[in-house]
Amino acid sequence: MTNEKQDKKYKVGIYSPYLEVYGGGERYIYSIASLLSSQNEVSIYADKSIIDKAKDLLNINLDRIHFLPIAQFRKQNFLNKLITLNKFDLFFSMTDGSIFFSAARKNFLVIQSPAHIPSTDFLNRIKLINWRILCYSQFMQEIIFKKTGRKADILPPCINNGIIPSVHIQKENIILTVGRFFLYPHSKKHEFMLRFFIKYYRKYFPDWKLIIAGGLTEEGGQELVNKLMLQSKDFPVEIVVNPSFDSLQLLYQRAKIYWHATGFGEDLEKFPERAEHFGITTVEAMAKGTVPVVFNGGGQKEIISDEVDGFLWDSEKDLLDKTYNLVQNEDLLKDFSSKARVKAVLYSEQKFYAKLQKIIDR
Repeated sequence: MTNEKQDKKYKVGIYSPYLEVYGGGERYIYSIASLLSSQNEVSIYADKSIIDKAKDLLNINLDRIHFLPIAQFRKQNFLNKLITLNKFDLFFSMTDGSIFFSAARKNFLVIQSPAHIPSTDFLNRIKLINWRILCYSQFMQEIIFKKTGRKADILPPCINNGIIPSVHIQKENIILTVGRFFLYPHSKKHEFMLRFFIKYYRKYFPDWKLIIAGGLTEEGGQELVNKLMLQSKDFPVEIVVNPSFDSLQLLYQRAKIYWHATGFGEDLEKFPERAEHFGITTVEAMAKGTVPVVFNGGGQKEIISDEVDGFLWDSEKDLLDKTYNLVQNEDLLKDFSSKARVKAVLYSEQKFYAKLQKIIDR
């Protein structure tokens, strides 16, 4: 019988400048690390303190990962970095818009938003030769090709299998929206949804509650949270900051309707980074049978088939009409709740891992 080390297929290295943010991008890179570590030797440039937070906030197990000093990696000169990376069969880097030379056998550059696409000056074009590009959605693939001339592989994010539920869910009259509390590069439009709810709830959904949940990991987000709490005072609204993974799953389970508004009111042709690049919280909500009513822009259009497994909207009137239709029709809610759960299975960890394996084995 072979030992664990002999069973390992690849030596995998991972780097990201954002590992302590715990948003969608971090979930993505942690998922790659965790899933690959079951059959491969995976090393990540980060502090071990991320293990507990990844488990608590994202329910991702990083116990099998080897941790390497991130400061050492960042400070290495050109030659030493090449020597260091040469030991890896696969290397994944989530870019902040910068790029470096890598001597790993296969290199994958994860570009999560239009704001993080490297410039196409002469030196960067040379650097990019040894990198394959990964992105979340066709929305991002098209923008990357337009700006770099390179075709990216699409690997949509996955949801944790543990949140795909049975059909027996105790639902309440709750409209839920989930998104990190920050303004740049793409606002989650918390203020818009709060104003919209306050404006219409008495007439159209008087027995309903709005819950706004999200991570607060940047100083600029505190001002937004304070503003939301002040504006929501005396209304049936709850602001939930930095929920644990389990707490967030309970919110998904309780809610009947899921709102998402990122990109609304923006010039997405001029500023595509203001759209939702994919929208993993929408999929998480669907997995719990929460019916999505989301803005028709960015990666959301690739998740939802309008009036088939959810609803897309383009205007405030559209959002109001589709929400009110669900509020008034319990049978419609139940029907689309079931359809949403079925659609969410397409984004399971197993399917994500199978797609990832095909990409890295090419």
